[in-house]
Amino acid sequence: MFLLKENFKRELEEIRNTLGREIRFKAAEFDELIDLEFGELDNNACALIVLSINQAFGGVVRPAIGLATILQYIFMADQVHRLMQDDANLEESKRQFPVLVGDYLYGKFFLGLCKEKLLHFLAPMAQVIREMNEGAISRWLSNREKISETEHIHILQMERASLTGLAARLGADLAGCSEKVQMQCEALGWQLGIAWAASQDHMEKSVVEKALNQAREILKDWPGSKNHSLYDLVDYMEGNLGGVS
Repeated sequence: MFLLKENFKRELEEIRNTLGREIRFKAAEFDELIDLEFGELDNNACALIVLSINQAFGGVVRPAIGLATILQYIFMADQVHRLMQDDANLEESKRQFPVLVGDYLYGKFFLGLCKEKLLHFLAPMAQVIREMNEGAISRWLSNREKISETEHIHILQMERASLTGLAARLGADLAGCSEKVQMQCEALGWQLGIAWAASQDHMEKSVVEKALNQAREILKDWPGSKNHSLYDLVDYMEGNLGGVS
């Protein structure tokens, strides 16, 4: 689990430095405006999915770092927007800042695509952002009534698996993989996203374990030289899920 993160230590540090440098305001630091604490997976999961898959299939690391940073902007923007609350007694600053900062991060994602010459990825990213927002709306509506486990998982698929699946697919795309392999990578990322989100939502342990097992089943169809490092990715995700390892 820890070997995977150590393997990409320089890349993760560069991504963190870029985010810290780019997400800076004249009047205040990011942390002063937004009360948002990120855990291990919040900070690194999307990046490690991109980097692991790109490396496993012989991709070039530089564009992979750029892609990972862009996807982290999307994840952060989504998480910031979720801080919005429907509360008449909420301070105006707390009502406004999540919207403004979230929109700012979405702007950074588009700028990143331009800087990294990855504009050909705009369409699939825009589609996933739409799915994530649809998931957020579905979650808000579900607060009014009890939903089934299947409905809950569907929300997680839209909110999180769509993004982790995209991270895996585009990581494979950057490495020059065939369409078939890209789809296999997307399926792997999809299952990892479900496990991650289901754990965060404190769903039944069986839901998380099923997603992780399906991720490992996907890897069985790949050559051993490639799936060895990707098993490390699955182990890393599992090891950082609360109460599952």
